[in-house]
Amino acid sequence: MSEVSLLLRAPSANRVYARAAGALSRAEAHWVLGAHLGAVPSLRDREIGGMAGLEVRGATGGSRTEALLAMLSGTLGVLDVQQEDPQDPDRPLLRPRPLPAVLRHPSDLETTLRYTGKTNEQFTALLVNLAAALSARRAGILDGTLDLLDPLCGRGTTLNRALRLGLSPVGAEIDRKDVEAYRAFLGTWLRTHRFKHTLETTRLTVHGEQLGSRTEAELAPDKQTLRAGGGQRLTLLGCDTTRLGEVLPGGSVDALVGDLPYGVQHGSRAGGAWQRSPLEVLREAAPGWRSLLRDGAGIALAVNRRTLDHAEASAVLAGAGLRVLSVDGAFRHRVDQSIDRDILLAVPFDHPRAEELAALGADQEDPIP
Repeated sequence: MSEVSLLLRAPSANRVYARAAGALSRAEAHWVLGAHLGAVPSLRDREIGGMAGLEVRGATGGSRTEALLAMLSGTLGVLDVQQEDPQDPDRPLLRPRPLPAVLRHPSDLETTLRYTGKTNEQFTALLVNLAAALSARRAGILDGTLDLLDPLCGRGTTLNRALRLGLSPVGAEIDRKDVEAYRAFLGTWLRTHRFKHTLETTRLTVHGEQLGSRTEAELAPDKQTLRAGGGQRLTLLGCDTTRLGEVLPGGSVDALVGDLPYGVQHGSRAGGAWQRSPLEVLREAAPGWRSLLRDGAGIALAVNRRTLDHAEASAVLAGAGLRVLSVDGAFRHRVDQSIDRDILLAVPFDHPRAEELAALGADQEDPIP
């Protein structure tokens, strides 16, 4: 690809999120391209002809780089800079670059469900990309082999993004209404788009104790692929996230993506009682989550800085064997008056590339103010 490319920024349906889109796009590209390519290209905001974008200079890697650029959460399209006049920098000669199709299913899988507290789809894509980039098996996000878990999946925003990427995700949610709403939506969506599929819900039982429900879905474009087991799978566990270590096999997850309860809209059960404190949820759940991770796994957790202190969260994760790599405010942006959102990026202490990934955190530009 060209030495210099301009990633045109996709418009955001969320007006508040759009204000921080430039800084978030730079931060995402820093981590994703740096981890996948082994070096961070030069990145800067650039506007040409009224079009806002991210200039990427020096990103090499051929088709893999093209796929990564296409996958970034804010990418609308890519223009290669063919020629520039130093005397007239605002009018370069640009050439559109065809990008590979990295998403396998229509966008309505992510956009149809609307409800209070739903996470912005672009932000969800950013979380998935970051967690995958931290994984030693990061290439699996491009070929569909990455094993992804959302232990607080709500009504499936992250699961839907993973499906669109061709993954076979696992999610857990304690709220029965959310579980039922997502199960109903998924069934309707599969029928509407005429996918060959199976969708079955059974009791989730461990050692004779019923923890909740288990929904298994399998989908494929045709019957032959479905019968041969070549389709995608989705597992939805209707249970407490703190019990996942009893339900799922240990060392089976490459990327963990979670939107921690903000103490405002969402809640979770921890210690036998309904908790709105994200710190308590994290303290109860993190050891079980760590047991599910491969040593080379990556974690991306969305948090509300008003209700979860970065240092306290880092200490809790460290106690569970997880190292936080991102600094306080690395992905900071306002959601509303009560939510000042950020992302915690973490890996197991024995991650084989922990030091290289930590260097990405150290090299990131100053935290977003």
